[in-house]
Amino acid sequence: MCFFLINEKEGDILNTQDVTRSVIRLELARAFRGMESNPKRTLRKLADLGKVCARGSVQKEIFGIFQQCLRYKDSPYFSVMQNLVRNVSAENLTTFGMNLGYNSWTDGAKKIRAKKDNEGILTSWIQILDLSQSEWTAENLNAFIDFWKTYGVCTYAFLPSASFSENTFLPEVFQKQNDCAFLWFLPDVDSFCINMDDYKDVQNVMPIFKMEALMESEIHQILSAHKKLYGVYQLYNEQNIRECISRKSLGLLSSLGTPFLFFLSEDRKSDTSSAASRFAVDTRMKQAYPFLAVDFYSDITRINEIISGDPLPIHITERMNRLISSV
Repeated sequence: MCFFLINEKEGDILNTQDVTRSVIRLELARAFRGMESNPKRTLRKLADLGKVCARGSVQKEIFGIFQQCLRYKDSPYFSVMQNLVRNVSAENLTTFGMNLGYNSWTDGAKKIRAKKDNEGILTSWIQILDLSQSEWTAENLNAFIDFWKTYGVCTYAFLPSASFSENTFLPEVFQKQNDCAFLWFLPDVDSFCINMDDYKDVQNVMPIFKMEALMESEIHQILSAHKKLYGVYQLYNEQNIRECISRKSLGLLSSLGTPFLFFLSEDRKSDTSSAASRFAVDTRMKQAYPFLAVDFYSDITRINEIISGDPLPIHITERMNRLISSV
């Protein structure tokens, strides 16, 4: 979480966003070099610098939590970050991190608040899409993203409803929208493996695979060999959530080479009081496991509330004609 270190100053003659991004990239390059030799000192230094420079509400919240977590000398986050830097390319980490941390949670959040204050428009920081309808193409998906970027939205999530083979235009979209971060929940592994070459040069995407499918495949070894960022997810409902957060299930994550675990509720609703939501928050704060747990829908709600003061209902776009339905 070392993605947004310097605050943008408005009104400067130079393009302050470009200057800020350059400074952040410089700090990240230094951090990556220091992480291999002294991860504890490097992470604490970045967290302290981030907290001092933070101006936005999301920045302050995240860096405050990060500082608190790093007070523990045996925090598993030290090994998590060290392994990330060792196993994922600097370009992949920097690009995805900048797009999420700066373009979305910093500059994008500022635009979202301005829309609320000046026009009374409430917008979520992330757009969630179900691409199972055949009407989606590279052209209209790019148009959708271009529209929402004017509202400050630079993060997009694709739900596990259609396989890679049905959406082979996605790498083209990822490359065109290179200032955005994409969370790509895949329903299967095989079609992704077949089309791996189309994805190898993409740096702004985190493909997220179903845990059971990843365990039966060698794709995580291939991704690690290419130094790619990726995550795993578990679908849950009221009947299986206890099994999903059991020590047996969570212990399997260590063999999959990623610290990012997403819980995805089958009903596609946000419930901050659910067992998955409480578990995600508790593990992040208590640092009981060497991974970062995210309850996808409820954590979206939490970040919306930090940015705009309103949790906002979860909205999922399935058809292109719903382009402005949330505005």
